[in-house]
Amino acid sequence: MARANVLQTLAVLITLVLASLNLNAAQPAATLSLEAPGDYSIGLYSQWLEDPTLNLSIDDAMQAEGWQTSTEASLNFGYSDSVYWLRTRIHAGSLHDWALWIRYSLLDYVEFYLCPQPYDGEAGCQKRLAGDEVPFKLGRDVNHPNLIVRFPMEQGQEYLLVMRVQSNGAYQIPASLVDEKTLQNELETNNLIRGGYYATMLVMGLYNLFIFFQTRERSYLYYTLVTVTFLIFHMTYEGSAFQYFWPETPSLNQYALPLMFLVNQIFLSLFVPNFLNLKKHSPGAHRLFRVYTAISGMLLIMLPLIPYAVMLPVINLLSTVVLISALLIGIVFWVQGRPAARFFTIAWVSLITGLVLANARSLGLIPTNTFTLYAYQIGSFMEVVLLSMALGERIMRLQKEQLETRKAMLKTQEEAIQYLRDYEDLYQNSLTGKFQLDSDGYFIKSNPAWRRMLGFGELSRFVSDNPPFDSLFTSGTERRNFWRRIKESGHVQGFIAQLAQPNSGEKLMVSITMRASTNNGRSAWIGSGQNITEEYQKEQALSHLQKEKAQALRQLVMGIAHEMNTPLGNIRMAETFLADQRSDWTEDELQAHLGSGLKHIHEGIDRLNGLNQLMKNAIVQENQYAQELLPVRPWLKTWSAQMLEKYPQLSLKTAIHSYITEWDTYPDALNIIFSQLVDNSCKHNADKAEQGTLEIGIEFRERGEHLELHYRDNGKGIDEEQRDAIFMPFYTTQRRLAESKGLGLYQTYNLLTDLLHGQIEWPADAQGFYLVVRFPLPQEESAPTASSASTATEEETPE
Repeated sequence: MARANVLQTLAVLITLVLASLNLNAAQPAATLSLEAPGDYSIGLYSQWLEDPTLNLSIDDAMQAEGWQTSTEASLNFGYSDSVYWLRTRIHAGSLHDWALWIRYSLLDYVEFYLCPQPYDGEAGCQKRLAGDEVPFKLGRDVNHPNLIVRFPMEQGQEYLLVMRVQSNGAYQIPASLVDEKTLQNELETNNLIRGGYYATMLVMGLYNLFIFFQTRERSYLYYTLVTVTFLIFHMTYEGSAFQYFWPETPSLNQYALPLMFLVNQIFLSLFVPNFLNLKKHSPGAHRLFRVYTAISGMLLIMLPLIPYAVMLPVINLLSTVVLISALLIGIVFWVQGRPAARFFTIAWVSLITGLVLANARSLGLIPTNTFTLYAYQIGSFMEVVLLSMALGERIMRLQKEQLETRKAMLKTQEEAIQYLRDYEDLYQNSLTGKFQLDSDGYFIKSNPAWRRMLGFGELSRFVSDNPPFDSLFTSGTERRNFWRRIKESGHVQGFIAQLAQPNSGEKLMVSITMRASTNNGRSAWIGSGQNITEEYQKEQALSHLQKEKAQALRQLVMGIAHEMNTPLGNIRMAETFLADQRSDWTEDELQAHLGSGLKHIHEGIDRLNGLNQLMKNAIVQENQYAQELLPVRPWLKTWSAQMLEKYPQLSLKTAIHSYITEWDTYPDALNIIFSQLVDNSCKHNADKAEQGTLEIGIEFRERGEHLELHYRDNGKGIDEEQRDAIFMPFYTTQRRLAESKGLGLYQTYNLLTDLLHGQIEWPADAQGFYLVVRFPLPQEESAPTASSASTATEEETPE
C-alpha cells in the first residue's frame, strides 16, 4: 500500500511537470456567441498573456507563446509591473450595437482592438484608447465613471477582441459585452443608485454637521468629516471624481485615491476613540488609534515620494488593521453593555461585509448581480446610517440626563425649602448638642440633647442654674487652649475636652465646634457638642492595640535579624574562605573546598528560603483563604482523624455543644489554627505525648450571639505573665526543636483575630494550657431547628 501511494505521488508530480512544460500549448478559449440581448462576461471566453517587457505590439503579442486560457469569470491579476493582453473570440448575432463595459475605473491605460477573424494584422482592427491616465472623454463612448466603449458588429461575423491593459494599481478587469438596450437599462439603474447614494451620504454629513454647531460635540464633527471624505474617496475610487472634478487633468489620479483614503483614515482614527470614549474606557486602545492617526499622517506627507504601486498595498493593509481593530473593540464594548457599541459594531460589520462581497465579486468567487454589484455602497450606506442612529441615541441619552438633572434640581430646591421648615424640629430633636453663648460666655439657647449631656433633664432647671461655659471645663489647660484658639482664629472646630456634669459631678469627653456670630448687633457664639466618651475609650483601646502591634513588629524585625544571622554568617564565611584561600590550593583541593563551600552556601540559602516561607505563612491576607459554608461536625471528625494519624499516641477528644450544623467561615484557616495548637501542645509536652498520657480537648459551645472554641490540654500550661508573649513573633522556648521558629502561634493569633475576628480569653481556673476564643455569630444562624436539635451532642474521638 505504501509503495502504491509513492508511485501515485510520483505520477502526479510528473504530470504537473509536463503540464508546466506545455503551458504554451494552452487550449483555445470558447467563442462568445452574442445571439441574444444581455450582459455577457468575457472572462470565461478569454485568453491572457503577461508582457513583463512592456514593449509588445499587438502583432508581437498575437504571435507570442504563453497565452493562457482564463478560468475566472472576472479576471484579477493583483498588483504587477507587467502589461497584460487579453483576447476573446466573438460571434456576432442579429444585434449590431454592442458595448464593452469594464466595471473598474482605476486602470491607467486600456487599448481596445476589434479585429475581424481570421486575424490579419493591426491595420484591419478598430482601435480605441481609454483609462484614467488619459483625458476622461478620450476613448469613452458613454459619459460614465467606468470604461464603456461601443463596438458595432456585423451579423454572423467572427471577431477577435484584444485588450492591452497597463496600470500601477490592481489589475482587476471585470469586463462584459452588453447590447445597447440592456446597457441603457443598467445605466439608468446604476445612475439612480449612485445618485441616491451620493445624496444620502451628503445629507447625513450635513445633518450631523448642523448638530455639531448646536451641541459642540466633537463626535458629530468627526462623523461629518469621515462621511464627506469617504464620499469623495468613493467617488475617486469609482471614477466619478475624475468625471466631474478634473476630467482634463488625469495626472491627478496618481495621487487622488491615496490622498483621499489617508485623509479619511485620519478622521476615522479620530472618530472611533471619541465616539467610544476610549480615553476613559480603554486607554490602551486609545493610544493604538493615536498611532494609526500618526501613521496615516506620515503616509500622507510621504505621498509624493512613494510610488503609487507601493502606496496602495500599504494603505490597504492600514485600512484592514484599522477596521479590524475598531470591530474588535466594538464587540468587546457591546459585550460589556455599552449602549453606543451595539450600533457601532453592526455598522462596522455592514461595512466589512460589503467590502468582502465586493472583493469576492471582483475575484469571480460569487456571481455578479444587483446586490453583489453594489454591495460596497450598501455596506457603507448602512454604516453611515447606523452610526448616525448611534449618535442620535447619544443625543436622546444626553437630553434624558439633562431632564433628570432639572428634575433633581427642582426636587433639591423643594427639599431645601422643606429643610428650612423642619430646621427648628431638627434643632430640638438633634442627637448632637446645640447651644448659643453671649459675649460673657453664658448660655442663651440650647437644645435638649445639650442639656441632657450636662445632666439637666428640664429646661427650667438649666435656665435657673445657667452655668457659665468656662465652669464646665475640668482642666484649666484645656480651657485656656480653647479660648486661645478662639482668639487667634475666631472659631474652633473639633476641640476635644473633658467637661463636668454640674448636677452629677461626672465627667464626659465632648467634641466642641464653635464659631462667632452676631445677633442684633451683639457678639455671640454658636456651637455644638457631641458626647464622644465611648469613642474616646475606643480610641484609647485602639492606641493600646497599636502599641501591641508596634511591639510585635519590633519583635518580628529582631526575630528575622536573629534567624537570618546564622545562615548569612555561614554564607559570608564560605564566600570569604573561598575567595581568600583559593590561590593556595591545588586543583584537587580547590574542587574539594569548592564543593564544601557550595554546600554551606546552599544550606544557608535553604534556611533563608524556609524562613521566607514561614514569614509568608505568618502574615495573614484575607484573599488567600477561601470562605465557604463549613459542615462543622463532618469537618471536625475528618480533622481529628488526620491529627491522630500524625500523633497516634495522642488522646484527642472533640465535642460540639450547639445546634449549629453549618458555619460560614474559612476552613483552611481553622485547619491551620487547630493544627498549630496541637503541634504546640505536643512539642512542649513531649514526654507525655510519647507516653500516650497527653490529653487534648476541643469543644465548640454556643453562647448567645457567639460561638466559643475551648482548647485545653493536661500539659504543664503557661505562666500568666507569658500569656501575651506566646503570640509574639519568634517567641519559643524550644528554638532548636521548633520548625516554625516561634511563628506558629503568631500566625494562629493573626488568623484568630484578624481573619476570623475572634477574641482570646484565658480562664482563671485553667489547668494546663486552656484557651477560649469567642467568634461572632449571626443571630439567625443560632436558632435551633427540628433537624439540627438532635445533632447537638458530644462527640469523642477514640484513642
